[in-house]
Amino acid sequence: MQIGNWEEAYLAQSQDAAVGRMFRGIIHNLGGIIQVFSLHTDLAGMMLDKAMAVLEQMRQAGPSPEVDALHDLLARRSESLSQMQEKVRQSQQILQRTLILPEFQQLPGGVPYTINSVIETEVEFMSANATFKHKVQKSMALAEAPALKRFQLELHQIMHILLANGLEAVQGMDNAEITVESAREGEGIGVRVRDNGPGLSTETAAHLYEPFHSSKEGHLGLGLYLAKKLIARCGGEISYESSPGRTSFSLFVPPEAMQP
Repeated sequence: MQIGNWEEAYLAQSQDAAVGRMFRGIIHNLGGIIQVFSLHTDLAGMMLDKAMAVLEQMRQAGPSPEVDALHDLLARRSESLSQMQEKVRQSQQILQRTLILPEFQQLPGGVPYTINSVIETEVEFMSANATFKHKVQKSMALAEAPALKRFQLELHQIMHILLANGLEAVQGMDNAEITVESAREGEGIGVRVRDNGPGLSTETAAHLYEPFHSSKEGHLGLGLYLAKKLIARCGGEISYESSPGRTSFSLFVPPEAMQP
């Protein structure tokens, strides 16, 4: 591969990764729903077993048509419940298999969506991270926003990068906070992601959007570089403000994103 083509190759790979990550996020959320359903079917099974035991004791104490009818009814419900439990187990197995699918289809273009749906989805997906879910105070102030028609995948990628960047900034803090805001800005839409981390050092700020430059060990230093490339592809802009205890990244989504 020629050196000059690495950017396009990386952007293409990052899009594939974004689709895969979003797919895994959906599977994670479905897994949580099925887990709750599984818990309640197990509890219902325990209650049915207890009820059947009590009814059996009543039948042994003396004949009763009503008790016999109730016993038969619960026996049929118990069979149905066993079928439900088996379907829950099958659903969990299907979800596990889908997580290892090697390819994912890209999101279709031209389907209306909103910047708020992108934000809410990415926040929900990020909650698969235990630290983000349990140790970060999250708040959203989302103003009513017009429907968008273009750049859905790019905006999902950018939001994930900014949320992941904010999470890195507040790692290990006792009172970690991440705030996401959206608002109309002229003919376009503004989005701001803010954290209460230590802020950017002068050295980090000087190379913020440069590729392969990171202050964090083990990081490639491509996240914000990619975010800047993607928002530029959308015709928008990204900027930041940072001081001790507060860093925010702002996006401007242009009106072109609203056009088919």
